[in-house]
Amino acid sequence: MKTVKGMFRYKAARSMALPFMLALCLLLAACGGNPESSPSDGGKKEPLAPVEVGDEYRDFTVTLTDGTEFTLSDHEGSVILLNFWATWCGPCVREMPAFPMLLEKYGEELTLLAVNAGEAEKTVKSFLEKNGYEFPVASDPDNEINSLYPSEGIPYTVLIGRDGKIASIHLGADTADAMYAAYCEEIDALLEEE
Repeated sequence: MKTVKGMFRYKAARSMALPFMLALCLLLAACGGNPESSPSDGGKKEPLAPVEVGDEYRDFTVTLTDGTEFTLSDHEGSVILLNFWATWCGPCVREMPAFPMLLEKYGEELTLLAVNAGEAEKTVKSFLEKNGYEFPVASDPDNEINSLYPSEGIPYTVLIGRDGKIASIHLGADTADAMYAAYCEEIDALLEEE
């Protein structure tokens, strides 16, 4: 008799599970509000998928280390090079001398922004002063910009064409001379496009 009662309880509980799960899903969907946030995570946004070639750029505004404000969409119509880096990253530091050379060669046709990944602004400014770099740099201690362009590592460089679409993505870097040559080839091709 105990076996029959036990089986009955199991079947009854199992038959109630599906309607309970459906009701729970509907309740959670109704409470979600913003599809990128949920009450259980304090309203934090879900991580974005990495950008891919052909995607539209993801806009942001940030204060640069020199105190000026930079909004990505203000630079539509030029080729944009976004570089994500850190002072402790050897390959990041090794490719950096290419950036002033790129700005010198392309002038107004190229917008370059180096976004530091998660370090304190004081650390970033000290590094820039020590190395004499004067190109545009954003300190992103809370990784807000980095979360718009997630990657598996740094240096991570995104080239955006004049049409606002991701033209190429580089993960990792070689020497400054090698990266300068690679970036020049891609920038030249983007500038030739109508």
